[in-house]
Amino acid sequence: MTVNLGDHLERKRLVLQIQADIDKFCREEFSEDARTHLGASIIGNDCQAYAWNTFRWLRFEEFDGRMLRLFNRGHLEEARFVRWLVGIGFEVREIDPDTQKQFRIVGAKGHFGGSLDSMMKPPARYNIPAEHLIWLGEFKTHNEKSFTKLAGPKPHYTKMGEPRSGGEGVVKSKPQHYKQMCSYGRAYNFKYGLYCAVNKDTDELYFEIVELDYMQADDLFRKAENIVFSQTRPPKIAQTDTFFDCKYCDFAGLCHRGEVPTKNCRSCRNAFPVENAEWFCQVHNGIIPKHIIPQGCDAYARIA
Repeated sequence: MTVNLGDHLERKRLVLQIQADIDKFCREEFSEDARTHLGASIIGNDCQAYAWNTFRWLRFEEFDGRMLRLFNRGHLEEARFVRWLVGIGFEVREIDPDTQKQFRIVGAKGHFGGSLDSMMKPPARYNIPAEHLIWLGEFKTHNEKSFTKLAGPKPHYTKMGEPRSGGEGVVKSKPQHYKQMCSYGRAYNFKYGLYCAVNKDTDELYFEIVELDYMQADDLFRKAENIVFSQTRPPKIAQTDTFFDCKYCDFAGLCHRGEVPTKNCRSCRNAFPVENAEWFCQVHNGIIPKHIIPQGCDAYARIA
């Protein structure tokens, strides 16, 4: 039946349908398969159980169209940062010429890893010492609340273009981002990184040159090994789901309320991570084919 655009209620109904259709499109366009490795962006989380739950696929996180658009917004911002930095004389590399893919780090027999946003070389006019001429580049988006914690409050009276001050900086306000940078820097022998942040609400920018902590990176690689090869859930960050971090965690039901994990080979206690990012089944005594892992088999026995 033809829509009557002269009817206010019909127009409102049509707008809601357009929005629902776009959300559906975004879920199909931006959704990705479950990550097969423990990511460097996750290993810095204070809750070891969260990292283990994620790695063992105890539950697949589901995101609506709005969240997927936010994630995509982060990817789009990377290109903007690169353009700006190149525009002022930086040399920026995002792709490994040997693989034609992003620069990566790998550990725990291939089960731990991550992709660098970039590596960069500042222009000569900055007079950077030769031994520290290559930096890690990390690009992040923030909302107003997060940006204020990072960069400081917006002053009531300021000259045009004057940056904020008095913020906590990346190490304190975003320790997970900093730990991620440390793990990348350790793997590629970068001592410094340029943290590039944008406020999604105002398009304000924040930059911070951070010294990367190799000892902290080594701890993260050891933590990744422990989580990947553990057949039991590591300690939770809290013992009740009333703890702030647990309230908004997708795994709260699994950790605190006895919910049943999603059935697949990785959430089965008969499966073990082995070399080359593969999984071994002790029931079938062999490497599990990749197409079988998401569905499991009749011998499934939940790991948690």
